Amino acid sequence: MLSVLDTAIGTLLCASVALMLALVFNQTRLELALPLICLTVIVAVAARFGVATGVLGSIISALLLAYFVYAPEDSLRIANSDARANISWLLLGGISLSFLFTPRRDASASKQHEQHQARQD
Repeated sequence: MLSVLDTAIGTLLCASVALMLALVFNQTRLELALPLICLTVIVAVAARFGVATGVLGSIISALLLAYFVYAPEDSLRIANSDARANISWLLLGGISLSFLFTPRRDASASKQHEQHQARQD
């Protein structure tokens, strides 16, 4: 139950950052850099909340940026090929980096178990 709550909180954090960036920097020259900014947030949140959060945060951030920032607005279709490539890189980077930078809970749990066994011996 706690892991589901962590995933929901982290995903909501990624989505809210992407939405704020989309609404604030819409129609500016920074719109092509927004996926990179979102990617850094996704990796930081995934490192804290887990892989599922990174994957869901990447997908939701990409959808929000596609809907609110890139032309045609209010549509998930992206007309500009550069913007489409940036969204693709956001998805690819967010999902893969979530797997790379998320600490393994099973490995840390087994390491703690080994340390506990060593102390008992």
